[in-house]
Amino acid sequence: MMKQVLRALLPPALLALILGSVFILPRHEALVESSISPELPVGFTLPGWYGKKVQESELERSSLAADTRFSKAQYNQPRRTLWAEEKPPVEVSIVYSGSDMNSSIHRPERCLPSQGHIDLQTGNSEITLADGRTIAFTRLTSRVPLPDRDDGLTLRFVSYYVFIGHGTMHHTHLGRTFQDMFDRVTKGYVQRWAYLQVNSYWAPELNLTEEETDRRVRAVISKLLPGQVDWSEM
Repeated sequence: MMKQVLRALLPPALLALILGSVFILPRHEALVESSISPELPVGFTLPGWYGKKVQESELERSSLAADTRFSKAQYNQPRRTLWAEEKPPVEVSIVYSGSDMNSSIHRPERCLPSQGHIDLQTGNSEITLADGRTIAFTRLTSRVPLPDRDDGLTLRFVSYYVFIGHGTMHHTHLGRTFQDMFDRVTKGYVQRWAYLQVNSYWAPELNLTEEETDRRVRAVISKLLPGQVDWSEM
């Protein structure tokens, strides 16, 4: 008889416990900001590189929520001689989520095909920053054919990306999603995530290789992130 009573009382007791936990979990009213600054360095403030701010494209703005924020810049190494050929810039893009994170940032594998990228290949890679920290990134390669050119040039892209929240970094969309859920439940705050992507392109016709382009992209990341992220929050 006692077992039957306990069995009948257990489900409503568990439900009451779960619902009651809402009142004891931590709660924050304001949106907690990402720990990466949108103020990308320009001029020669990034050692060995010259940077300039650039505007996001209309396609980028229209494909994401209206309250999504962007910060973009391009970096190149000064030419050593006047006749030296300038290499393609390394582009840094930071996209900050708005009130609806799912419509503000997402995996680039989802949006790059609409921008003409094909043959996307992904993998994991670690980059050691100039200050000694080692950060995990997703490395992405893709191709963009240029059909309007007579020579049939195809640009080959090397990209690295990572998601940066208030106090954590994740190089996968799934990892970021679980972290966001965990922080909402256990810490009681909604955070603004930032999606950081750094990329450049190469082609044999441009006298560039994938290895050289990869080194240039990793070099910008290594020098940029130590001063761009508030590491005290990490």
